[in-house]
Amino acid sequence: MDGLTRRTLIKRVTRLVVTTLGAVAAVLTGHALLNGRRAGYPVNRAKYPSRRTRLIRPPGAVSEEKFLAGCIRCNRCQDACERGAIQFYSERFGRLYHTPYVDPSVVACNVCMKCTHVCPTGVLRPMEKEQRDQVDMATVELNVEGCLSYKAEARYDERAEKWEVQMTPTLEPVELPDATDPNFTRRGPCGECYMVCPLKEKAITRKPGEFFSPVVFPDGCIGCGLCEEICRQILRGEPAIRVVATRGEA
Repeated sequence: MDGLTRRTLIKRVTRLVVTTLGAVAAVLTGHALLNGRRAGYPVNRAKYPSRRTRLIRPPGAVSEEKFLAGCIRCNRCQDACERGAIQFYSERFGRLYHTPYVDPSVVACNVCMKCTHVCPTGVLRPMEKEQRDQVDMATVELNVEGCLSYKAEARYDERAEKWEVQMTPTLEPVELPDATDPNFTRRGPCGECYMVCPLKEKAITRKPGEFFSPVVFPDGCIGCGLCEEICRQILRGEPAIRVVATRGEA
């Protein structure tokens, strides 16, 4: 190899090394800047901690061990579901693959019991609508801080107390609450979770008064998720009431 060819080769190798190092430096710099930018923004934490997929089986499901041993992944329960509430686990869930579950954050179960009559192996025990109170899909929890009814009730109590204080005799002018304020005048801002519950007064009831503030009874809840579904639609985000899996998480 003559001197000219060797010199050309060295130049090309040097140029390639410099270009590669420059590209790596650019990537690292961009990554550092992006992390710095992300760190500068506030993080809005959800009221409920992040969770994995809740393990909620359709109505009439036997124990989890027997369910996994007996389910033949035939799809019949999903075909029978009139609301489309029954879904199937994907391959990434391992042994749960293609077994049915219900996710109230997508579609809740209306406990029609049709799925329990088409299961060929009996892992979904046949049940009638009249046996809804015997279903054990999950249970329920309520976050009163996020509930519209409780918020309105607290706001009204606050305004009412302020009104009473300001109505005491005085020679000084007072500023009375604005009667057009919806937070002051509105009654019964929601109460939809109670309205959709198939086990009213057993799983959920309402506090006496005009605000329909819900009171839940976890031991009486069957876990259908209708309350969570409607709450998500109303709040357009994290619900104030939600279903808690009693079988654990997937």
